[in-house]
Amino acid sequence: MQSTSDGWLLVPSPLLGPASWGPVAAVLDALGQSVTIARTTMTTTGDLDHVTPWVNQILGDESLEPERPTVVVAHSAACPRAPHLVQAMIDKGRQIKAMILVDGRFPDGKAFTADAHCGTMLDGMIRPDDYLPPWPRWWGSFVSGLVVDEAARDLVLNEAAPIPRTWFDQSCPVPSLPATVGRGFLSFGLGYAQSCDQAYQHGWYTTRLSGDHLHQVVAPDAVAATLMAMVAGMTSGRGYPVED
Repeated sequence: MQSTSDGWLLVPSPLLGPASWGPVAAVLDALGQSVTIARTTMTTTGDLDHVTPWVNQILGDESLEPERPTVVVAHSAACPRAPHLVQAMIDKGRQIKAMILVDGRFPDGKAFTADAHCGTMLDGMIRPDDYLPPWPRWWGSFVSGLVVDEAARDLVLNEAAPIPRTWFDQSCPVPSLPATVGRGFLSFGLGYAQSCDQAYQHGWYTTRLSGDHLHQVVAPDAVAATLMAMVAGMTSGRGYPVED
């Protein structure tokens, strides 16, 4: 018998790993939701295309159930790629109920390094092998302070891998998704306030929770409840970015 309940696809930042969504997945699972965390491997400096392998790895996950209307939730650096992923899923016959971006850049089709400041910062960290160090090393003790629980922090940060410098030079198309796909943006604190405002101006359902960039690890119950409330509320309006 085919299930009629919704499914959740939680997409980590490509700079982290599935553990960054693990606590929220556990909460949603306990609430009877069907949850899949996308699992991808980092591309290499020899790859000219870093986007397509990422999309194909997610599409190839056999745990995704085709019959379930799916809510796609993308975090951080996955956000600009999320509409492209959602369109690819639709092209494969998947039913996408909603797409929610969490604390990342609003999709604009530009490469990360279209921002000259970003390019300069990355060039200052590049290694002799043309990789950048794992994301947590970019920020030192600041990142360690994002998650107080030591076990949770180690689990999440130890999944981060070295990143090809060219990964940030590739732009990603932003397709015009069907009107049937709900769109939402959840920001943690003010780090991505501009993106949240952009989403609101585009008519998306927007919400803000007080917290830092890895708030889904720190407060999974609140984040899971907010995600579910956003999906439920998308039919009644576009929300507003208000502090919790």
